Order: sequence, then structure tokens, then C-alpha cells
Amino acid sequence: MFRFLLVILIFTSTLGYSQSKIDSLKAILKNSTDKTAQLEVLDGLTKELINQNSEEQEVYIRAYLRLTSSLEEYDLMASKSRFLIQYFINKNNFDKASKLCDSLLGLKALFEKENSEAHLLLKRGQLYFLEENFDYAIKDYSLSKDLFLKSGDSIFAADAYFFVAQSYFNKNIFLEAIDNYKKAQHLYEILGDDTYALLVGSEITALYTKNGFFEKAIEERQHLLQKAKEQQDFVAQTQVIGQNVVDYYKLGDYDNMNKQLDIFSKLKDSINEKYFRYYYGLIAILYKIHYQCMQGNVEAASELMVQLEQEFTKTDLTEYLETDILIAKAAYFEMVDDEKRLFPILEKFSNIKTTTRLEDQIKARGKLAEIYQQKGQLEKVIELNAINAKVKDSIYNAQKTNAFLLYQSEFEAEQKQHQIKEQASMIKQLEVEQELTRNRRNTLIGGIITFFMIAIGFFYFRNRQKIKEQAYQNILLNNKVATKTEEINELLTETIQHIKSKERIAENLQKLSNEKEGITLKSIIADLKASKADHAKLLLIKQNIEQVNFEFIKKLKNLHPELSKTDIEICSLARIGLNRKEVANLRNTSVDAVRMSRIRIKKKLNLSANQSLDDYINTL
Repeated sequence: MFRFLLVILIFTSTLGYSQSKIDSLKAILKNSTDKTAQLEVLDGLTKELINQNSEEQEVYIRAYLRLTSSLEEYDLMASKSRFLIQYFINKNNFDKASKLCDSLLGLKALFEKENSEAHLLLKRGQLYFLEENFDYAIKDYSLSKDLFLKSGDSIFAADAYFFVAQSYFNKNIFLEAIDNYKKAQHLYEILGDDTYALLVGSEITALYTKNGFFEKAIEERQHLLQKAKEQQDFVAQTQVIGQNVVDYYKLGDYDNMNKQLDIFSKLKDSINEKYFRYYYGLIAILYKIHYQCMQGNVEAASELMVQLEQEFTKTDLTEYLETDILIAKAAYFEMVDDEKRLFPILEKFSNIKTTTRLEDQIKARGKLAEIYQQKGQLEKVIELNAINAKVKDSIYNAQKTNAFLLYQSEFEAEQKQHQIKEQASMIKQLEVEQELTRNRRNTLIGGIITFFMIAIGFFYFRNRQKIKEQAYQNILLNNKVATKTEEINELLTETIQHIKSKERIAENLQKLSNEKEGITLKSIIADLKASKADHAKLLLIKQNIEQVNFEFIKKLKNLHPELSKTDIEICSLARIGLNRKEVANLRNTSVDAVRMSRIRIKKKLNLSANQSLDDYINTL
């Protein structure tokens, strides 16, 4: 009981502190007359309200925007407006969000920073995407991506590539979607954002599945699964195996589906996030129902249906998951021949607007047509068959086109590889020819040398006297060499004496600085010694920080084992209150590098863009 009361006390005191801070900022704002001071207070106040997802954030963000407009701080206006736009999107008030986006983009000529326009385009692209206006979404996402790349905001550029790919995915424009996905994946990998890199890889395989390349999708997932295992990312592992379950189901390979389903069911229990564990648990039930229906096992399927009904009532589900539930129920009621309960499910499912369950919808309409035919409703039969024929043609044409494009791109890639191999072979051949040329040249040189040796020997015997004279000249030359050697030794001795003389001068300077107030000499000597002392101090500071933050570092590693040594060091420095510039100086790096590192750390800690890294660190 005491422990429970303590938890309640801590929780209420935290809320009280946050509310107290908001009230304090409101009071300061009310009593402030200086616009610059008001802007700073409003900035802190809006951050607190956004973190709490307070309804008041709209009022105070609007006040912030009016103030930045009067101060002509248009980049600050654009930066803060993103949160109000997202607030409207979360409230499904797309009209307000769109008007705010357009009005601020009308001021883009006044922005000094390129990423101000880029962030607004990213938000407007999101609005277009949610309204399924994918062409306009692609346009805005692409423009924002170019601006982010130009301004050096690589992490946002990667996000923009990903959103462009998602838009192409929904339009089933195959090669463009693949190209943008791979660019996003490459950027995430460079930035060390392994979670998002795996997510993008998963989306690529989903695109393969959508276009009927099931075996290719399953093969690609082996690489993703290996990476997810190395990173101990159980969510990514479960997602990848879940995709395999669906693909084996579509292939009709129920044995492999069941094997993957067993792995999937075990993996989901390793997930810490409650939502993901529930979501994947529901998926496992659905495909177990499919498997038991394929096996004709009514008893096992019935038990799973009861379990499904219990799980289904727990929370609201997405349309995507609700569609999967309808398919599983249809399979079960068809197996037990319960036409009364099967009919409304087939009718509902066949009318859902989806691009991911087209083959299942075709089967549902086919079954409906059979039921209508038994009832004598031939007009319905003709209507359903016409819809199926149209959908089948669209699927066939899309898959045929995308298959051609995929094979063409693979063929082109193979041709490039072939050209590279041919060029490598040519280079190898040239190297062999160069080696042969070198051997010939060496042989020729050897022959010439041999010839000259023989000639020298011949002339030696014929000109013995000349050789004796030459020997005499050599003696004279050796004497000269000996003389020069002595001179060199003398110079060397003099040089050593000069060096010793300089050392004595240095010692005299030291004595002079000790005996008289030679401020300039002392400062020079101090500067020469300072670098070693500074280095020693720096090492001592880092050691002291590690000792002070020992418990914090230990807890941080336990909670987030995915953090690197550099990530932990940056968190530790932030813990003791160092700002970004101080951290950059201490780590001998740039402020931008520290900022990018903090962005990656926030993603690894699953913090949203609105959450403060420093606030989170201080809670540990």
C-alpha cells in the first residue's frame, strides 16, 4: 500500500511541477512588455504545452506566430508552425492545416534558411498523402527532399525519400518506389539509423509481394532478418517473419506458412511494446485460423475463432487489420458451411476500397456470385463477374508491366556487371601484356649488359696499362674522398657545438626568466608547457565525469543497450548540464556533429520530435 501511494505521489508531483512551470511562464508572459523577451517565454511555453499535448497549444502557438511576424523572424515562424499544422492533422482538421501551410509557404521569399520551406513542404505532402492525392504528395515530398539535401539535413532528406516512395507505392509505380526506398535506406544506414533502414527494407519486400514477386520478397527478407538479429530488434524480426507468413499463405505453401507462424508466435512474446505485442498476436491468431481451415480441423479453428472474438473487442483496429479479420472469418464460415454468417462478411469485404487484398476480394466476389446464382439473382452474378474481370485485368496489366520493368532493370544491372567483368578482364589482359613487355625489356637489358661485360673484359686485357693508370687515378680520388670526409666530420662537430650552445642559451633564458620579471619569456614557457597540462586535464575531466555519472551510465546501458559508446558519452555530458558547444569542445568536434548525434540518439530512444532529449535524460 505504501509503495502504491509513493508512486501516486511521484506521479502527481511530476504533473504538478509541469503545470507549475506552465503557470509560471504564463505569469511571466502576462507581465512582460518586451517583444524579444515575450518570444523567448512563448517558445518555452509552447514546448511545454506540445509535450503535454494540451488543447491550449493552438492559442499560444498562434500568439508565437503573430509575434514572430511582427519581429520579422520568419524562419522561427515556419519552424514553430509545423507543430500547429501537425496538431490540426491529428485532430483531422485538414482544412485548417492546409490553409496554414499555404499561407506560410506564401512567405518563402522571406525565409533565410532553406529547411524552413522544406519542413512546410513535408507537412503539406503529408496532407496530400492522407487525402490520397498522391501526385501532389510526390511533388511536395520531392521538393522538400532536394531542399533538405541542399541544407545538409540528411535525416529529414531520408524521411522525404521514404515518403516519396510510399506515395509511389500507393500508385503502384514500381521502379520509382524501389529507387526512392533504396535511397532512403542508404541514407538511414549512413546516419546509423538501423531501425528505419530495416523498416524501409521491409517496405521494399512488401512492394515485391504486391506485384506477385513472392519468392524474391522472401529471399530479400533473409538479409533483413540477419540484420535485425544482429541488432536484437525483435519488432523488426517479427515484422519480417510475419510478411513471410502472408507470402507463403498467398503461394499456397501452408507447411512453410505454419513453420514461419511458429517462429512468429514465439518472437512476438519478446517484444516489449504493448501495442506491437497485441497487434502481432492478433495476426498470429488470424493465420492460425487459415491454417486450420486448410487442414479441415474444425475444432481447432473454432477455438481460435472464440479467441479472435475476445481479442477483437479489446481495442479499435485499423481498416487493414479489420480486412484481415474478415478474410479469416470468411474462411472459417465457408469451412463450416455457415452461409448465413458468411454472406454479410463476403458482401462487406468485396466493397472495401483496398489495393492490398485484391486477390482475396476476387475470391470473395466469386463466392458471392455462386450464392446469388443459387438464389436466382443473375443480375448480381453478372455485376460481380464484371467487377472481377476488370480487377483481374488491372492486376494482370500492372504485374506484367512491373515484372517487365523489374526484369529490365535487373537485366540492365546484369549487363553493367557483365561490362564491368569484361573491363576487368581487359585490364587483366593488359597487365599480362605489360608483364610480358617488362620481361622482354629485362631480357634485352640483360643481353646488353652481358655484351658490355664481355667487351669490358676484352678491352681490359688489351689495355692493361690504361687500367693501371685508372687505378692510380682511383687512388687519388680516394684520397680526395678521405679529405672530404674529414671536412664533413669537422662540420658535424661544429654543428654539435652550435646545438649545445643553443641549449645553453635556452638554459640562460630560463635562468633569466627566474631571476627577472621577464613576463614575455614566462608566458612563452608557460604556453609551451600548457598543451601537455591541458591534455592531462582533459583526460582527468572525462574520468571524473564517468565516475560521477557511473550509476546513470549503468542505468542508460540497461534501458537502451542499442546505444553506442559515443551516444552514451554525449548523454553523460548532457546529464551534467553541458550545452552543445561545450560538448563539441570537450569531444573535439563540431556543434553540427553533436546536433546530428543527438537526433540519432532520440530516434534510438524512441523519442518524438516534440520530446526533449535533455528532459528524458534528467528523468533517469
